[in-house]
Parts: sequence; structure tokens; C-alpha cells
Amino acid sequence: MRALLALSAFAVTAFAQDWSAARALRPSDTTRQSDAVLDELESRARAALNRIKHAGSRAEAARTKPDLRSKLTASLGHARLPWPPDLQSRTTGIVQRQGYRIEKVIFQSLPGVTVPAHLYLPDPLDNPAPAVLFYNGHWWPDSKSRPDFQAFCTHMARMGFIVFSFDPFGQGERGVSSRDHRRTETLLTGLSQQGIAEYETRCALEYLLSRKEVDPERIGMTGASGGGYNTWITAALDDRIKVAVPVVGTSDFLEQIVVTRKLDWYGAAEHCHFVPGLIQYANNHELLAMIAPRPLLIIAASVDQSFPVAGVRGVHDYGRKLYQAHQAAEQVGLFVDAKEGHGYQKAKREAAYGWFSRWLAGKGDGQPIPEPATDTLPYDAEELKVFPAGQRAPAGPGIVETARRMARQIKPGGLTIMEAMGGAPQPLRLTAPPRKAQVARHLFTTQTGIDVPALILAASGVRAGVLVAVDDRGKEALLEDPVVREAWRRGWDIWAIDPRGIGESHIEKSGWVFAVSLLLGENFVWRQGWDIHRVLELASARRAALYARGHNAALAGAFAVIMSKAKPPAWAVLRGGFIGWKQFLFRPASEPASFRLLDDDIRDQRRTAFDREIPHEYFVFHGLTLGDLPELLSAAKTSTTLIEPLDGDWGASHPASPLPVKTETQFLQSPW
Repeated sequence: MRALLALSAFAVTAFAQDWSAARALRPSDTTRQSDAVLDELESRARAALNRIKHAGSRAEAARTKPDLRSKLTASLGHARLPWPPDLQSRTTGIVQRQGYRIEKVIFQSLPGVTVPAHLYLPDPLDNPAPAVLFYNGHWWPDSKSRPDFQAFCTHMARMGFIVFSFDPFGQGERGVSSRDHRRTETLLTGLSQQGIAEYETRCALEYLLSRKEVDPERIGMTGASGGGYNTWITAALDDRIKVAVPVVGTSDFLEQIVVTRKLDWYGAAEHCHFVPGLIQYANNHELLAMIAPRPLLIIAASVDQSFPVAGVRGVHDYGRKLYQAHQAAEQVGLFVDAKEGHGYQKAKREAAYGWFSRWLAGKGDGQPIPEPATDTLPYDAEELKVFPAGQRAPAGPGIVETARRMARQIKPGGLTIMEAMGGAPQPLRLTAPPRKAQVARHLFTTQTGIDVPALILAASGVRAGVLVAVDDRGKEALLEDPVVREAWRRGWDIWAIDPRGIGESHIEKSGWVFAVSLLLGENFVWRQGWDIHRVLELASARRAALYARGHNAALAGAFAVIMSKAKPPAWAVLRGGFIGWKQFLFRPASEPASFRLLDDDIRDQRRTAFDREIPHEYFVFHGLTLGDLPELLSAAKTSTTLIEPLDGDWGASHPASPLPVKTETQFLQSPW
């Protein structure tokens, strides 16, 4: 051990040679590297959306609709859930009002997941009536009982409509949980967050259609913000929705991507807008084309941070031409609220009243109908409560158990790793660093727009090969790493690199990166793995090995090993990383905290990772369809060793792994 320490001290001294010169070669503007990563991602999102050819005729829209619906259904994943649902619906009370009544309803969506709802019914009601499904957007403590929403449902009921409004997961009486809007566990099974929302919407629609008071041929749907987005999607997929009124729900998708970049897409606190692979085949225009020629009124605000009105107008302009091609120009409309912004305020409601009245009830000309003075109750009024006093029903446990059940049923196969990750970038010819310099800086351009900074440390004497090394803390931290020092002592040149998003290319907009990557049908950590893979390919001309330290670097390194089939590295060490995706579904210590409900005042809690979350970028859509990481690594041609692996609770893991697990000392003393 004393000799090993002496050799390590010698290595540190050698590493320090010409270090001041190496610093001078370091790029001075690291912000430029980070911006380049974001620019490259935005550029590819723009290119994907620009490739989409919008249907320009009635025949073309009809021809493309089945394929669009198939792709959207696959991206959502809701069809993977049990159907028909076991609703177990019941009424817990009735609130009688002049001209209408509210039935307080409970139904089950997923097994063990209970949904509270209000069914507004005209009173008296002699014949089956038109009905509207109302999906509440992301309004957290008030949800279905928000006064604006109460006013809409009340006035519609007085006009002779039935309205069904329910609390989405993580909201209202179910309990406030921002975590329930980012249940990343389901991604591994091919179910997206919006897929959960769509499934619950379909359950609510089934309940609505089960009521004898409802005319099944006259069903409409509306909602604001996330509810507007859900209205777009449900109406696009389900012809039973005869009239759609999405409110402040979406815009041109590229505008949304651009405007949310500086906002980090609100920290990716809610994942409902991140539909995997969506922008490869659909913009908002395609959702419209799937709805056409059914009556559609788009309601927007002239000032709306998330959904720029210029993009909304562009979608409507396209829709007007397509509806004209259907000889149904009057069945598409646009209302822009010039006074109030994001929400479902009075002017927006009045526009919806007129549209639903014309197209569901056959009354009026579709113009806004004034809303009379309408009394509403505080959102937390006991009179509106569906559950018994103090009772809440968080969705998290049922959603996670559903993900586990789906994971147990998955039989790997059907997808390649490249398909699941979004395909391979166009490779560029890499330039090898100079072999004569003892210490040098270098840039590997792994694809157009992506430069990977590297620190090159040449070994003395007979060279064993090239160790490509990555560290979550950045490549400079590797100078103090015992494995790197020992590799250099044994004759390995060191290529310490910072893949995109790490070290010199560190990004502050990880939420936006995750969102745009998922919309592209990609995984950002896999793209980091691509950077490592390309450098390993170049190093393999001499003999390559990999050392990846840290949970991000280890996962990216695992992907690099899996990709490197033609020229695999001789050996790889993954240190301080997770063993596999299944660990993310079984987290006995930290998972219960993810079910904890928040206070109604969530302004300072909404984005809190209060359950020691696994970073969302580590989850791969359909990941378990590929098999788990240990199996994928075992099938690779590289001898892979794990050091200090983690479990799903961020603790030391001691798994029964098909891969060897060693301590640092054991590895240092082993032959390479």
C-alpha cells in the first residue's frame, strides 16, 4: 500500500506538469458551450416541426388521420391500461340549486385511484340533454371548485346542458401533489404523463355516457390550460366529442418550445405537455386536422406567457383553410380575450356558451352569450365536498402500483435501443488529439453543433491504450481520482472528456432539455452516451477503455458501452451509478415521501423535489421494453465492472447483479 501511495503521489506530480499551460488552453467562455447544447436541441426541434406536412385538403386530412391517431395513441400509452374501466361509481350527495342541481360523484379510474367529481344537471330535465366534459387544468387546491369553473358549469346547466367536472390527479379533493404531475415511473412502461390524463378523461367520458340523462350524440368538451391541451388531444382521438372548445391550451408547438427555454419550462414541474415523440409527426395543426370538420372554437388570450397568441392565430388560419376545404368554414372559430390572460375568465366563458349553444343545442349563431350574475362558493366550501370531511385520495400510490404491474407484464423485445432513444445522430469524422504533447486541450466534435471538451494526458513509456474518463463533477476532478491515476501509471493515455451537459458544457435548463428531448422521442443522457461512444470509437484504434464516475456519467457510460458493438472498449468501470431502471420503480425508503400531499398554498412548494426524485432525464420511454440495463450491459462485448452502485433510494446497493461489483481497492489491485 505504501508503494501504491508513492506511485499515486508521483502520478499527481506528473499530472501537474505544464498545468498552467493546460489552463491557458481552456475555452474562456463556458457559457458558449452550454448555449451550444441548447441551440443544437432547439434547432433539431425546429427541423422536426418544419418537416411536418400539414394536410391541405379534405382527402389528405382523411388519409392521414388514422396514422396520426395511431402515433398519438402510442405516444400517450393510455391504451396499455385496463379497458373497459371498473368505474365503481356512486353518488355521495346532491346540492339543490334553483334551475339545476349538483350530484357529487365518485368514480374509480385506475385500480385504487378514486376521482371526485361534480355532475351539473338542469332541473327539471325531461329529455336527454347535451353534455359537456370539463377537464380542469392545473389549478391545484381549487380545481373543479374554482369559482370561474363553478360559474361556467352553473350557467351551462341553467342553459339546459349537463356538465361533468372532475379533479385531475394531484389537485382538489384528491390532495395537492405536484409530484403526481410528474410520475416519471410510468415512462419506463410506455405510458406518458399525458397518457394518464387521457385515460382518466376517457373514464370520465364513460361515466358521462352511462347516464340516461345524457344524449350520447351531443357531447362537447372544454377546459383551460392543461385542460385545454387535454381537450385538443381527446377531441383529436375520439369522435364521440362532437364539439371542442380548448381554452388557453396550446399554441404552435415551436413557439412554446422557444418561449419556455428561458423559463426552463417551469423547471419541468409538470410533465403533462411532454408527449414522447409528438413533434416528430404533429404540431397543433395536426390535432386540429384530426378534429375537423367537427365544430371547434379556439379560445386564447392576447397576453399569455406560455401560449403566444401569434402561434394560436397561425393554427386558426390553417384551420380556417382546412375547414373551408370541408365546406364547413363556419364550424371553426377563434376568440381572443384582449383584457384578461391565462384562465377561464368571464369573456372566455361567454364565448364558449355561444359556441356550445349553437353546435350542441342548435340555438343562436355561435356568438358570445352574456353571463348573468352568478353566485359561487369558496372552493373549500363543505357544501361542495364529495369526500367526507378531511378525506383525500392521492393518486400517486395507485399510479406507481400500475407502473409496477405493467413492468411485471412487459416482455422485452420489439424495440432496439436506437429506436427507443430516437435514432443515431449523423456522425462526423473525429480528429485525434496530438500524441506528442504531455498535457493538451482538445475538442471532439461528435455531431454538428456539439463540441466535447477534453483534457489529454499522455502516459510515459509503453502505452497500454486510451482510457476515456467522465465525471459528473467535470473532467478536472478526474485528476484526483485513484483509478485514473493508476491507469496513467499503467501506461494508459487519459482522455478526460465533458460530454454535453457536463463540466464545461454544464446546462442550467435541465427541465427544458428533458421536455424537448422527450417531445423529440429522445433521451438526453443517451445523447451524452453518444458523445462518449464516438470518442471511444476513435480511441479504439489503439485500445480503448471507459471510466465513468457519478450517477449521470455512469448511466451515459452504460449507454456508450451498449452502443459500442462494432468497436467495444476492452473494459469499462461504472462508478456511483444506478444498477438498472427497475430500481426506480421500487424505492421503499424514499417512495412514500413522493405520496405526501402539500399544503393548499403551494407557491413555494410546487417544484420541490421532496421525495429525493430520480432525475427525470434518467427515465427512458419504453425503457423496460428493451430489457433492464444489467441485461443490456451483459449482452455487450465489454467487460464491465460496477463500483459503489446505487439503489433507488440513493443508498449503497448490493445487488445480485450479472455484472461484477468491486470496491475501489479491489479494482485497483486487479489485472486490467
